[in-house]
Amino acid sequence: MCGICGKINFTGQPVSSDLIGRMNDALRHRGPDEEGRFSTQDETLRMAMRRLKIIDLSTGTQPLYNETRDIAVVFNGEIYNYIELRNDLQKRGHTFATHSDTETIVHGYEVYGTEVFKHLNGMFAISLWDDKKKILILARDRLGIKPLYYRADSNGLSFASEIKSLLQDPECKKDIDADALDDYFSLLYVPGPRSIFKSIKKLEAGHVLICDASAKKITIEKYWETPFVPAPKDKGWDFYEKSLDELFRDSLMLELRSDVPNGVFLSSGLDSAAIAYYASKVSSNKIKTFTVDFTGGQETASYSEGEGARSIAERCGTEHEEIKLHPNAQELILKTTNYFDEPFADTSAIPTFLLCEAARKRITVALSGEGGDELFGGYPTYIATRWASRYRKVPRFIRSMIGVAVNALPVSWDRISWDYKLKQFVHGAEFDEQRAHFAWKEIFSENEKNKLYSADFINKKNGHDGFESFKNIFDRLGSGTELEKLLAVDQNTYLVDQFLVKSDRMSMASSLEVRVPILDHRIVEFAAQIPAKYKVCGFQTKVALRKLMKGKVPDEIVKGAKKGFSPPIPAWIAGELKNFVMETLSKERVQKTGVLNPDYVQTLLAEHFGKKRDNHRRIWAVLNFVLWFERWA
Repeated sequence: MCGICGKINFTGQPVSSDLIGRMNDALRHRGPDEEGRFSTQDETLRMAMRRLKIIDLSTGTQPLYNETRDIAVVFNGEIYNYIELRNDLQKRGHTFATHSDTETIVHGYEVYGTEVFKHLNGMFAISLWDDKKKILILARDRLGIKPLYYRADSNGLSFASEIKSLLQDPECKKDIDADALDDYFSLLYVPGPRSIFKSIKKLEAGHVLICDASAKKITIEKYWETPFVPAPKDKGWDFYEKSLDELFRDSLMLELRSDVPNGVFLSSGLDSAAIAYYASKVSSNKIKTFTVDFTGGQETASYSEGEGARSIAERCGTEHEEIKLHPNAQELILKTTNYFDEPFADTSAIPTFLLCEAARKRITVALSGEGGDELFGGYPTYIATRWASRYRKVPRFIRSMIGVAVNALPVSWDRISWDYKLKQFVHGAEFDEQRAHFAWKEIFSENEKNKLYSADFINKKNGHDGFESFKNIFDRLGSGTELEKLLAVDQNTYLVDQFLVKSDRMSMASSLEVRVPILDHRIVEFAAQIPAKYKVCGFQTKVALRKLMKGKVPDEIVKGAKKGFSPPIPAWIAGELKNFVMETLSKERVQKTGVLNPDYVQTLLAEHFGKKRDNHRRIWAVLNFVLWFERWA
């Protein structure tokens, strides 16, 4: 696990060694163990990396080369099937100088060219220089588990694992992309390929960028895309159960490979329970599991993961550690904000940071359950989509009365409370299926954003609609069952740009590698072939995973409702964080952003403090934007 960066000039001018040093230093937290650098003979290209040692601790230093040293690679991530690839490449006559997974990329490229990325099972962001062809190749893994940003213009291209590295270059302009910021206030994150800065883009998941230095030309190609089967044929549950069991076992066997201590992040949810179970089955060592649990009063009780995680650990026979926390919330917010160099407001970043920080004292590699909801249908919005079509048949005047009654329900600060679910449902159900799926996720509606923004910013965004990033994917998918399309959209947006970003940044903040076995591309491709009835049936979500895990983990976990992984933010905002929130969102500081209407922000605060409306998601979005703006803009 590493951070990578680099720059190539088309002008013939050498790239500054000092600049690459600064870019690399900005990524030190991603790889504290050592650094590596590469430059072409004319120094018009320089690449660098920071390394966290996981595989081949003694000889895996990057960059790594082929036998003739005309191909060089720096890379961030892990190739899980590197042993199998190595054996195949050796049979083809290639000589290996190390036992590193990185070297399989080098020799694999010699055999397959840019098709090599289809042969890799892993998470990766790769930079490869082919000196004979004078081309720089950047590649990102299929699911976008590892990040890769780039900036390109007529003078050349630069790239890095994080935006903060690119910002070390004085040539990198920091003009905010108004559409990207508008997306953030809809979704709490910036969907790719945009970034918050106009000049910087995200290389999308499953894509390769080829930079031809001689022709001064950049092309981007897709080598893999999220599988979409419009109407999967039913092969019977026995087939799906046997196949899933084999895939989970093999994925865990591969992803437990490391030369350093590893463990599993365990919540009270089904996804992490599946990881803990299969890890304990395929490992010859006793698996370590870790849970973070917030302590506090009655308003934090619904956020507890402790009891469920303990029952899973006991059933799986793991060595379990429960981290009890009553954290300094203000200190945590300031810490975590520093690691997100574009606005990001997923509240689960805080417990993820704490869990990674605590686990890093014991292990260097952790396995997480990310991806189960997007593959197997775990969100209540998938149920809502089915019932909304019936609700829309109710006469409009009756729906209007229902909406008034639901919005008058008293506010509860429990995690994903029933009043919140009902309010979101009646709001989103007024739209068609695709727009409703977006509406149930959006934090500020289009009408609310018009109140939130300053007049100047409304003009800058020029009518941009946050639904655009979702609509583009829906349009590409075409016909098919609604559930399959919703899953594909969430895999391309919610998963890659919110959950995987959170996992990457918060783990790298503590120099901890987090692996996501459910997102083994073979599991992703197989899940797409499972019929909808094994994903969502009636009011039951994630049917296939529940059936797979029945009898393997406690029944209360198999039958349990989705809880999520978040701290008691509503109570924090109105309690211990109140002074900090009011100070940060003062009219003066909000006004300085030039983006927000300070009077509307004060309205949001007053409604929340008076418990007239649960505005914690909206306040959290605004708070994190202001802190980001003051730090990075």
